[in-house]
Amino acid sequence: MSTASEAGPVPLHGVRVIDLSNGVAGAYGAKMLAAWGADVIKVEPPEGDPTRHRLPRVGDSADGSILFGYLNTGKRSVAVDPLTREGIEALTALVAPADVVIESHAPGWWARRGLDLAAARKANPALIVCSVTPYGQDGPQAGWLSTPLTAFAAGGQMMVTGDEDKPPMKTAGYQADYQAGLHVFSSVATALVAVKRGEPGDHLDISMQEVQNACLEGFGPAAMVRGSDASRAGNQLRAIWGMYACADGWVGVSAMARQTGAVYACIGRPELADDPAFLNLLLNPEMNEVVQVLIGEWAAERTAAEIFAEAGRQRAPFSLVATPEDLLENAQLKHQGFWQTLEHPVLGEHKVPGMPFTLDDVLPVQSRAPLLGEHTGELLGPTHGGDSREEVPVSGQRKPLLDGVRVLDFSQVWAGPYAARFMADMGADVIHIEGPNFADAVRGVGRSEEPRGFDQSAYFNEYNRNKRGMALAMDKPEGHEAFLRLLAKSDIVLENWSVGVADRLGVSWDVIREANPRAIFIQMPAFGQTGPEANRVGFGPGIEQMGGLVALQGYEGEGPHRSGISYGDPNAGIVAAGAAAIGLLHRENTGEGCHIVLRQRDNLTGMVGEYMVAASIGIDIPRQMGNRDLQMAPHGVYRCLDDSGRYQADVAGNIVRELTDTWVAIACEDDDQWERLKGLIGDPRLNRADYDTLAGRKADEGTLDQVVGEWTATRAAEAAADELQAAGVAATPVLSPLMLLGNRQMVARQAFTSYDHPIAGTQISTRPVWRLQDRLFRTVGPAPCFGEHNREVLRELGDYSDSEIDALEAAGVITDEPTA
Repeated sequence: MSTASEAGPVPLHGVRVIDLSNGVAGAYGAKMLAAWGADVIKVEPPEGDPTRHRLPRVGDSADGSILFGYLNTGKRSVAVDPLTREGIEALTALVAPADVVIESHAPGWWARRGLDLAAARKANPALIVCSVTPYGQDGPQAGWLSTPLTAFAAGGQMMVTGDEDKPPMKTAGYQADYQAGLHVFSSVATALVAVKRGEPGDHLDISMQEVQNACLEGFGPAAMVRGSDASRAGNQLRAIWGMYACADGWVGVSAMARQTGAVYACIGRPELADDPAFLNLLLNPEMNEVVQVLIGEWAAERTAAEIFAEAGRQRAPFSLVATPEDLLENAQLKHQGFWQTLEHPVLGEHKVPGMPFTLDDVLPVQSRAPLLGEHTGELLGPTHGGDSREEVPVSGQRKPLLDGVRVLDFSQVWAGPYAARFMADMGADVIHIEGPNFADAVRGVGRSEEPRGFDQSAYFNEYNRNKRGMALAMDKPEGHEAFLRLLAKSDIVLENWSVGVADRLGVSWDVIREANPRAIFIQMPAFGQTGPEANRVGFGPGIEQMGGLVALQGYEGEGPHRSGISYGDPNAGIVAAGAAAIGLLHRENTGEGCHIVLRQRDNLTGMVGEYMVAASIGIDIPRQMGNRDLQMAPHGVYRCLDDSGRYQADVAGNIVRELTDTWVAIACEDDDQWERLKGLIGDPRLNRADYDTLAGRKADEGTLDQVVGEWTATRAAEAAADELQAAGVAATPVLSPLMLLGNRQMVARQAFTSYDHPIAGTQISTRPVWRLQDRLFRTVGPAPCFGEHNREVLRELGDYSDSEIDALEAAGVITDEPTA
């Protein structure tokens, strides 16, 4: 594998990004842009970015922050006081010639201080501004105080993470921020595609709440379409989709229906695959419990390494629950050259995760994070004459960002379809291609028993909206010929099959490049295309476990815990959408297509990168902290008054159970907020002198949680959050998938829309997450029925006659009903 420095200019060469953000989300998005060649200037106040003051640190200086050191590789730093006239004048001059500005302050914060980004966009029509905030740029909660805890609680994912009999649980680190950071990267890269073709820039509005709401797996569609809510399922969603203690730790298993037999073979019970009672555990709770016991007993007698080895032999989707230390020594990651060693004046020698995808086998090389204000003199000093921006003609047209781009989407389930959906939402013509005997697996999730029940899956329909659909037999010569004809008029080919399937079906990079040298081929393997783990079967939960996140999170003293959704999938999908834009920009620069390989595990590891950096230099960041935080107290999730009217229902609409629990997340960020919280609650037990310091509060968090919990227990969650916010304390109700539909911020921002589906009827859907100030979002349309557009696409793109299409249908090359 070569490196970017060896391979010549990278796709974002010449793009200047001003990173005005003050947290994790914007910094992470800007870091990824820097890795692909952008010149990123990190703007900090004189005391440094807030992430410089998060623990742990090496030494006492702001330059010793592990989190900042990870988030800001490849950037330059300028220290500017935004509260002074001189500082704002310097920033205005810095922004003027830029291509991209990323910011994350409360709406209007910069304008009130004199930095007018709207005026900058008028003066420079090609400028892209990306605002990433907890609740978006408008709405009644746009100005709410927020922390990583409350940002996660507001989006739906926390309510489904954890155990049913315990509070909803925050996942490790800064996951709401990292998810939003991926959107910053991908949305900015996609907007640059439009600017590259001569169109104006735009103002992107990314809401962390909407980012999470858009990827609630099956829970979101069930709430939107059936009015069914969801709660927490612990580590055992079902027997073959959960986690098990083994002789020396933990392992996970995440199997689709077609892997059930491999799981049974792995545990030494292959005969179960021949018993109909054991084939659909979701519909057979009694047998599900039996299999849980069998797997649990089998796992308890074996080490994780033994289980993993046997799973490899059986191609069963078992996974290791890997720690940072495991990953630093992982043979697959070493094979890929994933870890990059950097030398920093304060952090010393340390390892950072590489980027999650390669371009033509190139993995970008990162450089160390800057010291505070290290480049101030270079960029703002008296000898700096300012940058002159090359004038690029900008038309007045504002087409969808990916107007004119065509995607052949062979992907299945969630990660790939989610990537392609973002491309479709931004105007690309996406054709979702299934096999006549290999329908997308999630068409079976929540399907009805009606004649075309496979077209009624809310899960499939949500993540494949705005696409056209084909059912094409790629294993037949006529099907492959049709693919080549479509490829000649397409820009991107996307697949997330198991390693080797693409080659067997004739969808290899060699075939694609020969047929269309300008095509971009994106592959999304779980662990890589080559190497010792490449052939492992991997779905979202297994990728999360193998990627390091699960080992880091959990209730205190209770071991690792899975996330409430198949967390690897949507995050890989977001990055794949950005990778497609990077590929398009590469093609604009070189005139040639490219081969992109996105390794989904690598992406997850990058989202806990600060833990990896810390482990590489022998520093331990506390793990499995539940909802606690190293630098905030009180900091947790507290039970509120029960509500009524929320139900979990099956696909037929039958009520399974009533859900009544409600919760509020509270994060006391500093001593000032503590005084405000203490005054609001008014309980004399909080008037202890030792509570006036963070150390004192951390030493007695149990008592604090008890007192705060007694106060919240007398209030509705929304009322408690309103009181806390009014007092100046960060808080939010912990929102479930169904609650989000009625949340006043989501309603005010019209975060949901609807469309009519020819079989499923009226469907509620999430609004596109990337909001563009100057471009209307694409009207959301239905997902395709199975094989719905076979004839239309073959006529339009393949130049087939009606008689030729009839012949393909007669030969089973195309169909509008699954054959298996």
